Amino acid sequence: MTDYVPEPGHERFIADRASAMNPADPPSLVFSMSTYQEFDEQSPTAILASATTDLGLIMWNLAPGQENDYHVHPATEHLHIIVQGEVEYTLGEYPPRTMKVGEAVLVPAGIPHGIRNVSDAPASYLAVAGMTSGAYEKILVERPQSVETTGGTTS
Repeated sequence: MTDYVPEPGHERFIADRASAMNPADPPSLVFSMSTYQEFDEQSPTAILASATTDLGLIMWNLAPGQENDYHVHPATEHLHIIVQGEVEYTLGEYPPRTMKVGEAVLVPAGIPHGIRNVSDAPASYLAVAGMTSGAYEKILVERPQSVETTGGTTS
């Protein structure tokens, strides 16, 4: 996949940095997450960190107010780890939940989800996807119209 520039309001995907990691070269597997943090005022930016192992690593970067497309992966479960900022996480039909650095969500295959940056500062999260469970598919779905956010954090 190559880099592309989306229409305003859509996601931007950058794939060229994934080649830096090579399972045959173990020192290349040690990395700084900041290498994959890049923000775009027009669009949420996803940077592919690795797709050469059984795990796909994608750093999502959201400027204040940005959100990723609400979507579902039919056959792929993954883990989202908040590494910078504060976000509102929506999982399925449940009310959105505020999440901060160091918190994570395990997303089973088939559960719709999305993240919105609700702070005045940039936010990033690392998506770790299992790549052995089937083809990676991302299907856009309608975001729930919940108006209430739970103020608590995950435990």
